[in-house]
Amino acid sequence: MIIRINRMQMPVFHSSAGEAALLDTEAATSRTERRDQQVARILDAAKTCFVRSGFQGASMQQICSEVGMSPGALYRYFPSKEAIIEAITEADRRRDAEIFSVLTLGGDVVDGFVAAAMAHIRYMHESGNAPLFAEIRAESMRNDAIDFACKMSMKDVDDSFRSFLRGAVDRGEIDPCADLDTILPVMVAFGEGLAINDLPAQGVDFERLEVVIRAIATAVLRPTGRSTAS
Repeated sequence: MIIRINRMQMPVFHSSAGEAALLDTEAATSRTERRDQQVARILDAAKTCFVRSGFQGASMQQICSEVGMSPGALYRYFPSKEAIIEAITEADRRRDAEIFSVLTLGGDVVDGFVAAAMAHIRYMHESGNAPLFAEIRAESMRNDAIDFACKMSMKDVDDSFRSFLRGAVDRGEIDPCADLDTILPVMVAFGEGLAINDLPAQGVDFERLEVVIRAIATAVLRPTGRSTAS
Protein backbone atom coordinates (compact mmCIF):
# COMPACT_ATOMS: atom_id res chain seq x y z
CA MET A 1 0.00 0.00 0.00
CA ILE A 2 1.30 3.41 -0.91
CA ILE A 3 0.35 6.29 1.34
CA ARG A 4 0.46 9.65 -0.33
CA ILE A 5 1.04 12.64 1.89
CA ASN A 6 -0.25 15.97 0.76
CA ARG A 7 2.46 18.46 1.63
CA MET A 8 -0.14 21.17 1.83
CA GLN A 9 -1.68 19.33 4.76
CA MET A 10 1.56 19.01 6.74
CA PRO A 11 1.22 20.72 10.14
CA VAL A 12 2.97 24.06 10.52
CA PHE A 13 4.34 24.92 13.94
CA HIS A 14 4.40 28.55 15.03
CA SER A 15 6.47 29.94 17.86
CA SER A 16 4.42 31.07 20.79
CA ALA A 17 4.78 34.54 22.26
CA GLY A 18 6.64 32.99 25.21
CA GLU A 19 9.14 31.25 22.94
CA ALA A 20 9.73 34.46 21.00
CA ALA A 21 10.31 36.37 24.21
CA LEU A 22 12.77 33.71 25.36
CA LEU A 23 14.69 33.98 22.10
CA ASP A 24 14.79 37.77 22.44
CA THR A 25 16.09 37.44 26.02
CA GLU A 26 18.77 34.97 24.98
CA ALA A 27 19.84 37.25 22.14
CA ALA A 28 20.01 40.23 24.48
CA THR A 29 22.02 38.21 27.01
CA SER A 30 24.38 37.10 24.29
CA ARG A 31 24.91 40.70 23.17
CA THR A 32 25.52 41.80 26.76
CA GLU A 33 28.01 39.00 27.30
CA ARG A 34 29.86 39.90 24.11
CA ARG A 35 29.97 43.54 25.13
CA ASP A 36 31.25 42.65 28.61
CA GLN A 37 33.94 40.48 27.05
CA GLN A 38 35.02 43.28 24.74
CA VAL A 39 35.10 45.77 27.62
CA ALA A 40 37.24 43.38 29.67
CA ARG A 41 39.66 42.97 26.74
CA ILE A 42 39.95 46.74 26.33
CA LEU A 43 40.55 47.32 30.04
CA ASP A 44 43.22 44.61 30.15
CA ALA A 45 44.95 46.14 27.13
CA ALA A 46 44.73 49.63 28.63
CA LYS A 47 46.23 48.44 31.92
CA THR A 48 49.16 46.94 30.01
CA CYS A 49 49.71 50.21 28.11
CA PHE A 50 49.40 52.40 31.21
CA VAL A 51 51.95 50.32 33.12
CA ARG A 52 54.32 50.17 30.15
CA SER A 53 54.11 53.81 28.99
CA GLY A 54 52.38 55.70 31.80
CA PHE A 55 48.98 57.36 31.48
CA GLN A 56 50.41 60.35 29.60
CA GLY A 57 52.60 58.22 27.34
CA ALA A 58 49.94 55.67 26.41
CA SER A 59 47.71 56.73 23.52
CA MET A 60 44.33 55.48 22.43
CA GLN A 61 46.04 54.22 19.27
CA GLN A 62 48.43 52.13 21.38
CA ILE A 63 45.48 50.67 23.26
CA CYS A 64 43.82 49.86 19.93
CA SER A 65 46.95 48.04 18.79
CA GLU A 66 47.25 46.17 22.07
CA VAL A 67 43.66 44.94 21.99
CA GLY A 68 43.58 44.41 18.20
CA MET A 69 40.67 46.76 17.60
CA SER A 70 40.08 49.66 15.23
CA PRO A 71 39.85 53.19 16.70
CA GLY A 72 36.23 53.44 15.60
CA ALA A 73 35.34 50.26 17.44
CA LEU A 74 37.23 51.30 20.58
CA TYR A 75 35.58 54.71 20.73
CA ARG A 76 32.16 53.06 20.74
CA TYR A 77 33.08 51.66 24.14
CA PHE A 78 35.27 54.41 25.58
CA PRO A 79 35.52 57.97 24.22
CA SER A 80 38.74 58.79 26.11
CA LYS A 81 41.50 57.49 28.35
CA GLU A 82 39.73 59.15 31.29
CA ALA A 83 36.65 57.05 30.56
CA ILE A 84 38.81 53.92 30.62
CA ILE A 85 40.29 54.92 33.99
CA GLU A 86 36.79 55.52 35.34
CA ALA A 87 35.83 51.98 34.32
CA ILE A 88 38.97 50.57 35.94
CA THR A 89 38.36 52.45 39.19
CA GLU A 90 34.69 51.41 39.21
CA ALA A 91 35.74 47.77 38.94
CA ASP A 92 38.21 48.39 41.77
CA ARG A 93 35.43 49.94 43.87
CA ARG A 94 33.27 46.83 43.56
CA ARG A 95 36.20 44.55 44.32
CA ASP A 96 37.31 46.64 47.31
CA ALA A 97 33.78 46.56 48.70
CA GLU A 98 33.95 42.75 48.63
CA ILE A 99 37.41 42.69 50.19
CA PHE A 100 36.56 45.09 53.00
CA SER A 101 33.32 43.29 53.79
CA VAL A 102 35.48 41.09 56.07
CA LEU A 103 35.66 44.04 58.48
CA THR A 104 32.50 42.92 60.22
CA LEU A 105 33.01 39.15 60.05
CA GLY A 106 34.94 38.96 63.31
CA GLY A 107 33.83 40.15 66.73
CA ASP A 108 37.06 42.01 67.48
CA VAL A 109 37.65 45.42 65.87
CA VAL A 110 41.40 44.96 65.45
CA ASP A 111 40.88 41.47 64.01
CA GLY A 112 38.43 42.89 61.46
CA PHE A 113 40.80 45.68 60.47
CA VAL A 114 43.78 43.33 60.12
CA ALA A 115 41.76 40.80 58.11
CA ALA A 116 40.64 43.50 55.66
CA ALA A 117 44.14 44.95 55.36
CA MET A 118 45.72 41.56 54.71
CA ALA A 119 43.03 40.62 52.18
CA HIS A 120 43.78 43.81 50.25
CA ILE A 121 47.54 43.27 50.41
CA ARG A 122 47.17 39.69 49.17
CA TYR A 123 44.94 40.78 46.30
CA MET A 124 47.33 43.53 45.18
CA HIS A 125 50.25 41.11 45.35
CA GLU A 126 48.54 38.24 43.53
CA SER A 127 46.95 40.44 40.85
CA GLY A 128 50.17 42.31 40.13
CA ASN A 129 48.22 45.58 40.00
CA ALA A 130 50.64 47.62 42.16
CA PRO A 131 52.33 49.39 39.19
CA LEU A 132 48.94 50.26 37.67
CA PHE A 133 47.63 51.54 41.01
CA ALA A 134 50.74 53.72 41.41
CA GLU A 135 50.28 55.15 37.91
CA ILE A 136 46.61 55.97 38.49
CA ARG A 137 47.32 57.65 41.84
CA ALA A 138 50.13 59.69 40.30
CA GLU A 139 47.87 60.81 37.46
CA SER A 140 45.11 61.74 39.92
CA MET A 141 47.41 64.44 41.35
CA ARG A 142 47.49 66.32 38.03
CA ASN A 143 44.21 65.32 36.38
CA ASP A 144 40.97 66.47 38.01
CA ALA A 145 38.85 63.87 36.17
CA ILE A 146 41.05 61.01 37.37
CA ASP A 147 41.16 62.48 40.88
CA PHE A 148 37.36 62.57 40.97
CA ALA A 149 37.13 58.97 39.70
CA CYS A 150 39.57 57.81 42.40
CA LYS A 151 37.68 59.61 45.15
CA MET A 152 34.36 58.16 44.02
CA SER A 153 35.97 54.72 43.89
CA MET A 154 37.07 55.03 47.52
CA LYS A 155 33.85 56.56 48.85
CA ASP A 156 32.05 53.29 49.66
CA VAL A 157 35.14 51.86 51.37
CA ASP A 158 35.63 55.07 53.37
CA ASP A 159 31.97 55.12 54.40
CA SER A 160 31.98 51.48 55.51
CA PHE A 161 35.28 51.90 57.36
CA ARG A 162 34.01 55.04 59.12
CA SER A 163 30.76 53.34 60.10
CA PHE A 164 32.69 50.32 61.36
CA LEU A 165 34.98 52.41 63.57
CA ARG A 166 32.23 54.78 64.71
CA GLY A 167 30.16 51.83 65.89
CA ALA A 168 33.12 50.45 67.82
CA VAL A 169 33.71 53.83 69.48
CA ASP A 170 30.03 54.19 70.41
CA ARG A 171 30.03 50.71 71.95
CA GLY A 172 33.15 51.54 73.94
CA GLU A 173 35.20 48.82 72.24
CA ILE A 174 38.01 51.18 71.16
CA ASP A 175 39.42 54.46 72.40
CA PRO A 176 41.30 55.79 69.34
CA CYS A 177 44.42 57.91 69.78
CA ALA A 178 42.83 60.68 67.68
CA ASP A 179 39.48 61.65 66.16
CA LEU A 180 38.19 59.57 63.26
CA ASP A 181 38.51 62.48 60.81
CA THR A 182 42.26 62.28 61.39
CA ILE A 183 42.62 58.52 61.70
CA LEU A 184 40.69 57.60 58.53
CA PRO A 185 42.82 59.53 55.98
CA VAL A 186 46.00 58.37 57.76
CA MET A 187 44.87 54.75 57.55
CA VAL A 188 43.90 55.15 53.89
CA ALA A 189 47.30 56.69 53.07
CA PHE A 190 48.98 53.86 54.98
CA GLY A 191 46.99 51.30 53.02
CA GLU A 192 47.79 52.94 49.69
CA GLY A 193 51.48 52.88 50.55
CA LEU A 194 51.31 49.17 51.28
CA ALA A 195 49.42 48.55 48.04
CA ILE A 196 51.85 50.51 45.86
CA ASN A 197 54.99 49.01 47.39
CA ASP A 198 53.77 45.38 47.27
CA LEU A 199 56.03 44.34 50.14
CA PRO A 200 55.46 40.58 49.66
CA ALA A 201 56.99 40.94 46.19
CA GLN A 202 60.05 42.41 47.93
CA GLY A 203 60.40 39.38 50.18
CA VAL A 204 58.45 40.55 53.24
CA ASP A 205 56.72 37.52 54.73
CA PHE A 206 52.93 37.74 54.99
CA GLU A 207 52.85 36.50 58.57
CA ARG A 208 55.45 38.99 59.76
CA LEU A 209 53.70 41.78 57.87
CA GLU A 210 50.46 40.88 59.64
CA VAL A 211 52.20 41.14 63.01
CA VAL A 212 53.31 44.70 62.21
CA ILE A 213 49.89 45.75 60.91
CA ARG A 214 48.23 44.34 64.01
CA ALA A 215 50.63 46.26 66.25
CA ILE A 216 49.91 49.50 64.39
CA ALA A 217 46.13 48.96 64.46
CA THR A 218 46.25 48.19 68.18
CA ALA A 219 48.31 51.31 68.91
CA VAL A 220 46.02 53.58 66.87
CA LEU A 221 42.61 52.11 67.73
CA ARG A 222 43.47 51.21 71.36
CA PRO A 223 40.94 48.45 72.07
CA THR A 224 39.44 48.69 75.56
CA GLY A 225 38.88 44.99 76.07
CA ARG A 226 35.15 45.49 76.03
CA SER A 227 32.98 43.74 73.48
CA THR A 228 29.36 43.66 72.46
CA ALA A 229 28.89 40.51 74.51
CA SER A 230 30.32 42.06 77.70
